[in-house]
Amino acid sequence: MFRLIKKLLIWVFLLLGVGVFGYYVVLPQVLPLKYREQVEKYAKMYDVEESLIFAVIFCESRFDPDAHSRAGAKGLMQVTTETGWWAASRIDYLDVETIDLKDPETSIAVGTWYLQWLEDKFDEVEPTVLAAYNAGHGKVSQWLADEKYSDDGYHLKEIPFAETNSYVKKVEFMQKLYKICYRL
Repeated sequence: MFRLIKKLLIWVFLLLGVGVFGYYVVLPQVLPLKYREQVEKYAKMYDVEESLIFAVIFCESRFDPDAHSRAGAKGLMQVTTETGWWAASRIDYLDVETIDLKDPETSIAVGTWYLQWLEDKFDEVEPTVLAAYNAGHGKVSQWLADEKYSDDGYHLKEIPFAETNSYVKKVEFMQKLYKICYRL
């Protein structure tokens, strides 16, 4: 009996050790929380969920501040220069002339502000907001006005761009992981 209890205790401690190692060593490598201070700051400032910001950064740049796309988007949150200028002209503390979208602080500020702007524009309908973040709010507005893609003008029943459809699913999945793993 004593030997069985001893073996069970060894297994329990071993499993606990593996779990702790996984949570504190492996999870941060697989699902990073880099730039947490900036994410918390702008999530609070713009009332956007931290899990959403982390998911967008993960999907857009894998936390690489020097990332850039063939469409001209750059930085952690992959904002285009035009969108960056437009957003900076509406954000009091940013200067359109000196905005640097590769700067993590600026990228997170502009990207989070834009997510909040999209949430306001599209009544916080998250798949629609994410589609607009990827394809552009003008394009999504066109889709919402088309009965082929939306029954009510608010919800997309179909996203006609395969890349955008995949992006929305990926961000939603990553957001769920961030919520579950880090309780964000």
